[in-house]
Amino acid sequence: MERRKVQKVGGSTYTVSVPKDWAHEHHIEAGEDVHIYTHGDGSLVVRSSRTDGEGLAERTVELDDEAPGTIEQVLRGLCAAGFDEITLAAPAGFDDDQRRRVTSVARDTVGLQVVAADESAVTVRSLLDAADVSVQQSVLQLQFIALSLHRSAVDMLVTGENSGPTELRERAAEVHRLAGMVVRHFNRSLTDFEETDALGVSRPALFTHCRVAREYERLADDSVTLAGVAESVERPLPDGFGESFEAVATDARTLVEDATGLVLEEATVDEVTDLLGRSESVAAALETVETALFETASGADPRLLRALDSVGRTAEGGRAVARAALGTTTAGSRAASAGDVGVEVADGESTP
Repeated sequence: MERRKVQKVGGSTYTVSVPKDWAHEHHIEAGEDVHIYTHGDGSLVVRSSRTDGEGLAERTVELDDEAPGTIEQVLRGLCAAGFDEITLAAPAGFDDDQRRRVTSVARDTVGLQVVAADESAVTVRSLLDAADVSVQQSVLQLQFIALSLHRSAVDMLVTGENSGPTELRERAAEVHRLAGMVVRHFNRSLTDFEETDALGVSRPALFTHCRVAREYERLADDSVTLAGVAESVERPLPDGFGESFEAVATDARTLVEDATGLVLEEATVDEVTDLLGRSESVAAALETVETALFETASGADPRLLRALDSVGRTAEGGRAVARAALGTTTAGSRAASAGDVGVEVADGESTP
């Protein structure tokens, strides 16, 4: 960090010099334009016009005879990185399986659409406008879908009733779609300085929302695993296990829900530490249920351990979200104590 003094020129113009080394590195001469961004968090970003606006508009990737799965991963990675338009080029041409995989990714990604296709190239474009997206509302939707999915999976294990594995997988896929959208906006904010302003959130808050979205993805995956255990486990369950499992699973799920509330409501440090204390109680309860399972039920189905491990990961997800809320709280406190004005000089690559 360098400290520069603001100078007043004339009657109403304020100026501040830029570092000489930075100017030389980016070939900036006297009289050349730079781009200046003002942000709602008090930051002022100065960026070389030579690199401004580059990087996210489009990307073309040339593929050899790649497997459909590899093509899918490449496309998903480029979408998550935040590119507006992506062209996959295959000089030898796409086969039907490869083309179907590209179409499947476009269908499963919020706002993505195939806009051009021929024998040797497929182009997809994101139609999402950050100004039309509410990250907070997206997190609330993630919370509703993922928690209801987890509740259904727990009910399947405890009652033995089949809630429909296909429906559960579809709900898990919706969680991944929404989480992918949040992750995309976060990644774009690292390069596009106007992204956070369009979203109406600060970068620390967007980072925290991204972490929460990732935890809900894990919760959805664990719920699908739990549903698989529910379908295959031996019946009847050991005496008392169903009731104990349901109680501790409910506590773990409530941890995630309450932790998300702390993120969205800008909780105090005391509220976060109280929730972290509750998470220790859930961990202890899980250990008690596991011990009772093998002390009172000889030959208990080992798949029930997978179910307990899944709930343990749910509780850990609640702790992770709470820690994210704590980070935002302390970051906000530091920002408030540091004052309301910041100056940031960018070299064409952003830093969070």
